[in-house]
Amino acid sequence: MNSEQVSAFSEQICSKIRNTSEFSEAQNICLYSPINNEVDVMLLKQDIIKCGKNMWLPKVVGKEMIFILVDENTEFECGSFGIKEPKSGKILEKADNSFLVIMPGSVFTSDRKRIGYGGGYYDRFLSENSDCKKLAAAYEIQIADDIPSENHDIRPDKIITENSIY
Repeated sequence: MNSEQVSAFSEQICSKIRNTSEFSEAQNICLYSPINNEVDVMLLKQDIIKCGKNMWLPKVVGKEMIFILVDENTEFECGSFGIKEPKSGKILEKADNSFLVIMPGSVFTSDRKRIGYGGGYYDRFLSENSDCKKLAAAYEIQIADDIPSENHDIRPDKIITENSIY
């Protein structure tokens, strides 16, 4: 996809996310820093701030992923896989149902199976924080008929694309 398509589809997807009950009910929103042509969920940042919600971004530490509270004073660095990560800050201790995790992925199915990027970071984090709500942001072209999955793979509650909500 070209940059115009990425921008247009990201805006459509983020608009749908803004209108979900999961987004409106969550006091804490865990986003990701998009790389390559991933859906730009950082478009939600102003809405999160305007609504007085807390924004958290991931940081990879060894084999684990933690989420750090982000505000206007947060400093960033290039972290694992060349992804922009917060340098430091308050670490999310335990995610409850007031937390919404918006996750990326490479391929999904309409019944919400997900293949990430092979590190298992989200699966490990979500297995330890099973009370939080989970949305995946994806383009319609990322929806496949079927993909392999394993018992430890965590499915999002919903997948939001520019065309549909699965």
